[in-house]
Amino acid sequence: MLAKLEKLGKIGILRLGRAERANALNRQLLELLSDIQDSVRTDGETRVLITVGEGRGFSAGSDLEELAGLSPEDAVETQRLEGQVCRNFLSLPQPTIAAVHGYALGGGLFLAAHHDFRMITEGARLGLPEVGLGWNPTFGMARLVALVGTSTATRWLISGAEFTPAEAQHAGLATSLVPARDDVLALAIELGQRVAALPAGGLAAIKEALGQ
Repeated sequence: MLAKLEKLGKIGILRLGRAERANALNRQLLELLSDIQDSVRTDGETRVLITVGEGRGFSAGSDLEELAGLSPEDAVETQRLEGQVCRNFLSLPQPTIAAVHGYALGGGLFLAAHHDFRMITEGARLGLPEVGLGWNPTFGMARLVALVGTSTATRWLISGAEFTPAEAQHAGLATSLVPARDDVLALAIELGQRVAALPAGGLAAIKEALGQ
């Protein structure tokens, strides 16, 4: 299964399941994520949505191997879909939490950035290496600037160098750091349970007022 949604009481746990490809975001996975988001949006029982990657990390980003084999038009359409899937996490009425371990690179980092909370392990690998590959995922840049400011976003995007989870927290990308010895998903569930206990209508109104 490329992705699956599990229920834990009022919490939905969205598991990215392309572990053999470091959860790279190909067209099929993106379409499935879009369908799952549509179901969560109208699900009156799910109060919080947590996204976590199976295997070695959260997501290594856009599936560049697939993109290289597409026509320019299809590649652009796939990136448009990836951007829409990212934005959908913000527009959901439910608060969203990214539980990040291992790889969170390129489009995978932007996927996490579009969650309301971003819990990141101290040993995670973070970066935007696209500049070295001649690829620019413009769909995530505005969100990155909103979180960390233009100066830091520019440095991360243009250098293509990885940055530490501590730097991500200092800049505002990581809302909390999780020691490598701890289970980031378990801590995300604890946070999710606290948030899920709050009035759903009020949380949805806050997200709408923030333009998310």
